[in-house]
Amino acid sequence: MAMMDTGCRGLLIGGGGGAGKTTMGQAIGRILTSRLLPVAVIDLDALAQYGPAPADQRGFNDRLRIRNLAAVWATYRAAGARFVVVSGCINSAELRQAFTDCLAGCDVQLVKLLTAPALVESRTRGTVRGPEWDLQRALAEYDETPGLEDFAVVNDRAVPEVATEILLTAGWIDR
Repeated sequence: MAMMDTGCRGLLIGGGGGAGKTTMGQAIGRILTSRLLPVAVIDLDALAQYGPAPADQRGFNDRLRIRNLAAVWATYRAAGARFVVVSGCINSAELRQAFTDCLAGCDVQLVKLLTAPALVESRTRGTVRGPEWDLQRALAEYDETPGLEDFAVVNDRAVPEVATEILLTAGWIDR
């Protein structure tokens, strides 16, 4: 996907449950901050920590994420952020477009983290991931979103190495 230079760049980090999206977003934020680039790091799960969701409103949490992302990004942008890194489950073209639209003024790319099932299992074993977490469903999510991403990166090395690869591939940094 061709990018226009708007002076503002957004990166959506997607992948299945337990792929390392939040950890990777934080690592990317640290790299950009160390280069003195004004960056906002946003976890979509944190934007929808509300409950219980109304039983009669399917998609309630996604709508909450969308509204909150637009509001939080506007605040960060007004503070001077030029880069935004958003981690979360992005499993449809509609959600990708909605999250992209929230990042007003940004050229947005979506990277998909590809993480081996055994690594996801070892990372998530013994963690508290909420009442809806199911390892088998999380593993299946990897195959449910083909073609949404601009590029994919295998998450099989140290986090800073993978984060650097993502930034290089996105064209946000040079070696």
